[in-house]
Amino acid sequence: MRDYAEEATALFTRFAERHRLKYEVVEDAPVEVWWTFPPQENLTHKVVLALQNNDELNFGVVDFWSYFFPYETVATDFESFIDAWVVGNARIAVVGGGARLLQVRAGDDWNTVYGAGGCLFPTLRPPKRLITNVSLSN
Repeated sequence: MRDYAEEATALFTRFAERHRLKYEVVEDAPVEVWWTFPPQENLTHKVVLALQNNDELNFGVVDFWSYFFPYETVATDFESFIDAWVVGNARIAVVGGGARLLQVRAGDDWNTVYGAGGCLFPTLRPPKRLITNVSLSN
């Protein structure tokens, strides 16, 4: 299996530079690449971006964690999802029982792009709670 650490580092660097974000690279993390973005002007919550198992991109915020793989087929979408998070066009829908949905705005709708915590299929019920990124400069 190919190791995408160099490509993931480049992706995370582009992301940080594009949004002017401060970050910490965690060298002793239990995965290949681990970057932490603390709350700051463009981030309400701490965000973690990681690469594990050589080709699996991870996005974590609050109590949500995702696994996108294989790298070569998901990297472009992953980058668009994390960009959408920063600008307020993505959210985590808490739908109950530990289930979380990563949703990205598409016009007036929200498309589910990832389900976590036992939530394999989008629910038709409204979310119990929403986790969003609201710029601290607003």
